[in-house]
Amino acid sequence: MEMKSLGITGNIGTGKSSVLDILKNKGIQTFDLDNVAKNLYKSNISINKKVLDVFPSVSSTENQINTKKLGDLVFNDKDKLNKLQKIIWPEVEKFINDEIVFSQGLIVFEGAVIIEAGWHKLFDHIWLITTEVGLSKKRVMKQRNMSEEDFELIQNNQLKIEQVINTLKQDKKKYTVINNNSNLDKLKILVDKELSY
Repeated sequence: MEMKSLGITGNIGTGKSSVLDILKNKGIQTFDLDNVAKNLYKSNISINKKVLDVFPSVSSTENQINTKKLGDLVFNDKDKLNKLQKIIWPEVEKFINDEIVFSQGLIVFEGAVIIEAGWHKLFDHIWLITTEVGLSKKRVMKQRNMSEEDFELIQNNQLKIEQVINTLKQDKKKYTVINNNSNLDKLKILVDKELSY
């Protein structure tokens, strides 16, 4: 397999994390970019300072960042979200690049904003996970205890599948669409099939 780095993306509730777990259980090195960002807030002093300078209200005890407060603050505010992305995205990109350089075998990164952030350009291949919207909503409301309004707000702020595919084609990126409209066993079969190419 000539694929060394793989990016997994898709909208809320499509099963990106499930795909990542399947790969992780096969002993493949995987990263959840949401967690990477959260760890950077905690461990990177420079990021910590920049975020607290811009958003002083999200400071917790010991001058740490309260990521829950931060999430709530930028959730409905595009301007604040852009400011935050300008701080964190370049650091996440650096992290991805470093991990790819030092990895021996296949390395996989999962994130909802891979396309928006331009990180898809860093990977050999992209898996785009899709699901019927009704099914996504059901999954999210059940698993994450999220309201229908919040689900729809997030859904509407995310890129549509056609936009993602157009971007990947424009950037001449290899990609595969995986339709996750069934159960976990079916998803495992789809993942195995893709890995065997």
